[in-house]
Amino acid sequence: MLSKMFRTAALTFAAMLGCVSAAQAGRAYIGTYTGGTSRGEGIYLVDIDDASGAVSNSRLVARVSSPSWIAFSPDHRFLYANGEIQDYGGQRAGSVSAFAVDAASGELKPLNTASSGAAGPAYIEIDRTGKFALVANYSGGSFAVIRINADGSLGEVSDQVKPDGPLNPATAADTQPGQFAVSDHSGSHGHMIGMDPSGKYVIGDDAGRDLIFVWTLDDAGKLHQVSVAKSLPGSAPRHFVFSPDGKILYQLQEQDSRLQAYDFKDGVLTERGPSIFTPPDGYQGSNTTSELLINKSGSHLYAANRTQDSIATIVAGRNGIARIANTHTGANNPRSLALHPNGKFLYSLNQGGHNVVTFRIGARGVPQPTGNVMALGSPAVMVFLPN
Repeated sequence: MLSKMFRTAALTFAAMLGCVSAAQAGRAYIGTYTGGTSRGEGIYLVDIDDASGAVSNSRLVARVSSPSWIAFSPDHRFLYANGEIQDYGGQRAGSVSAFAVDAASGELKPLNTASSGAAGPAYIEIDRTGKFALVANYSGGSFAVIRINADGSLGEVSDQVKPDGPLNPATAADTQPGQFAVSDHSGSHGHMIGMDPSGKYVIGDDAGRDLIFVWTLDDAGKLHQVSVAKSLPGSAPRHFVFSPDGKILYQLQEQDSRLQAYDFKDGVLTERGPSIFTPPDGYQGSNTTSELLINKSGSHLYAANRTQDSIATIVAGRNGIARIANTHTGANNPRSLALHPNGKFLYSLNQGGHNVVTFRIGARGVPQPTGNVMALGSPAVMVFLPN
């Protein structure tokens, strides 16, 4: 009888451990570049160990052309991916694909694919209502709004903004010595589009004309300009994040490798102190920045440097912003970074190195390599499924 009780208790304990293990098993989708010299094949599902942060078991779940940015609907029922291509449907345009997410298996069911409105979409975000996809078309030089149907599929382009005006030099006046990497300033290049924390405003980075647009989005899917801020000529504003309270916008500039803070009030941006250099002090030579992240408290930002290949750790406080460390990405050309939902781990998606490297957020908020590296061809972006 006693033996039976011990066996029952052991089985119950094992079951409890199984439940804990299952609860700690995270998952994420990774979009990759495809075709040409790229080595990805589409969107992959990977497992995440929430205790160690380790990434493993990549498997292809959607074969799609160069999904270089992906985004969930607000309820996580649908996933949307831009196709950073130039010739969708026989026209000079990129694509956007919609998928239904199987929460249990992580499998993706294709719904449909539509034109992004212009060539080379580099970024996609879904608005807070889940009714519109916001797309930044890099090669095509536009910002597009695409209607989302009730079943999650994509509808028509409801609006498209194509900026014009004077052109700027290909390099910024404050770029570092030895910088031979230029950003294309032959015309407009939409690099990011997204909403502020309130959901009232839409912001767009034009890396080709060095402009930061602020719009409102109406119920018909039309953008209405509220303001436009001019970045330093040649600096190429690429990615931005907001402070948690929405009062500060942090803007990462691609060509001169600098981070600029702006006060944000009533849809207007005002420069907040001097910009800071994201590579190490004294660095000379080529570099362009890529991704910018902010932690949940707003105390730390993380910027990716390409060619110099480091993650800059930046502290934000009442006195402004300051870079406190640079951590090597573990391989070359970090296309983007990702923060684990628990805030304990950071991932570098090294497009040129064909791997995903895991870092633990250590003392002072500085990423430290864990030793976990997962090989994956041309990774570009990573988003996490809710547990």
